[in-house]
Amino acid sequence: MKALFAPLALTFSLFLVPYPEFQPQASSTERLTNSSSLNMSQSLETPGEGLETLQIYNVAISVANLDESIEWYEDKLGFQLENRRNVSTGIEIALIEKNGFFIDLIYIAGSENVEGNPQDPPDHLKVQGLRNLVFWVDDLQATDAELKSNGVQLIWESRYIPEVGTSVTNFRDNNGNLIAIWER
Repeated sequence: MKALFAPLALTFSLFLVPYPEFQPQASSTERLTNSSSLNMSQSLETPGEGLETLQIYNVAISVANLDESIEWYEDKLGFQLENRRNVSTGIEIALIEKNGFFIDLIYIAGSENVEGNPQDPPDHLKVQGLRNLVFWVDDLQATDAELKSNGVQLIWESRYIPEVGTSVTNFRDNNGNLIAIWER
């Protein structure tokens, strides 16, 4: 499974550099720092060099239909399209953003889902590799209600996990990718 993701990540990273308009107007750190809903005990500014400065920027998802995926993430989760572009290799990329977090939706003709029939949690962990996209919110029950009003079918709805002392909701995007939302 890792072998499938590495070329895609490498392919996208090669196209990010020549297209500066893919870069957000403000850095992820600036957007997160300016967010009034952010409540973190330490600064997002990381002093140092090399890996000491490592921070997450985005996640890349290969999709079957770019238009449908953009619409799903906008309508269901409130992401906004930042940029969309065809690149010379036949790959089309859409960069979407919400609260300083970016997702690259990537389409290439002939892509396929090799996982087969995705399993619900916890059986989804029986296939190695990246297993789900994880977010967190302050009020999971309010989030569940909003997701349901947006037409999202929930797999787990505010399921309390005693080992971690909080609750999680799970559902799938329009491509079958598992998304988890945990309550802070």
